[in-house]
Amino acid sequence: MNLSIIINKNFKIFLIFFFLFFSPANYLFSLDDKEEILPLKIGNEWIENICRYSSSGKVNCHKRITKVTGDTLIKGKKYYIIEVSDSNGNVQSRNYYINEPDGLYVYIKNKLNMILKYPVQTGEIFRGVNDTIKVDSMDVPVIVFGKNFKCIRFSVERNDKVSFKMIIYCSPGIGRILYEIYEREDEELKLKEKWELMDYKIK
Repeated sequence: MNLSIIINKNFKIFLIFFFLFFSPANYLFSLDDKEEILPLKIGNEWIENICRYSSSGKVNCHKRITKVTGDTLIKGKKYYIIEVSDSNGNVQSRNYYINEPDGLYVYIKNKLNMILKYPVQTGEIFRGVNDTIKVDSMDVPVIVFGKNFKCIRFSVERNDKVSFKMIIYCSPGIGRILYEIYEREDEELKLKEKWELMDYKIK
């Protein structure tokens, strides 16, 4: 597949990676500045279950695999290659990420774009790839697939062609735990997509 097509797909998907320090003890949460919002090491992998909800009530779910597959130099800096694949191993997107002192960045269209700022504080607002992102809370308990996490909650709202809200729950040192997309219908915000972390491997 043409690399520019892959990059454009990833740009539209608006991958936002996000993550926390988690030990066998339930709810061990750390805001140590040394933690990376996304742990970038070759071999790290995240498996998510993604469900889409239609207006008719139908639910369509599938698995998505995100993996750090390698690294490369861009303008003298080391970037990590992250590939997103479906459950059959077909690569859907590929992009280049780096952790800087103020957060996670992605290199798209010859430009460095912030994905998530980190460290952050409650109430902080910053600019992401496409939208303004707000830090709602630093300490939100989340349970997915029987696993307990305490997360940073980020929110994004947009009111242009389509009115929607995205809520992202991130656990520094692990990754995105939960991601919800809402669209406004009949003056109500209705859940349209839910992404849940099923499993992960961190080196």
